[in-house]
Amino acid sequence: MNNTSLRLVPAVALCLPLLAPAQANRPDPADPKASAPALRYQSAFADYKPWMDAQPGDWRRVNDSVRAAAVKGGHAGHGAGTAAPSAPAQKASAMPSHGSHQHHGGKQ
Repeated sequence: MNNTSLRLVPAVALCLPLLAPAQANRPDPADPKASAPALRYQSAFADYKPWMDAQPGDWRRVNDSVRAAAVKGGHAGHGAGTAAPSAPAQKASAMPSHGSHQHHGGKQ
């Protein structure tokens, strides 16, 4: 801090009590005749909807829709066509042998 701000700190501290009358007058909370805002009750269950059993559907139609989605590459509820395309099979000769693997810990 510079010297100017150090000189202003006591002046500001002495002026703070002058702001006390600017506060709103609040009623004494210990006074039983003091006015207070009206209480409003709202139940936590005001928008509660009771459990309702789902109606069973036609199981054959459900099975057919799942089968149709599986043929397209998806599953019902997960979107059709989301399955990854299958990779071509690699020949055994293209696979690295165990000798080229590096084991954990740096030992070979």
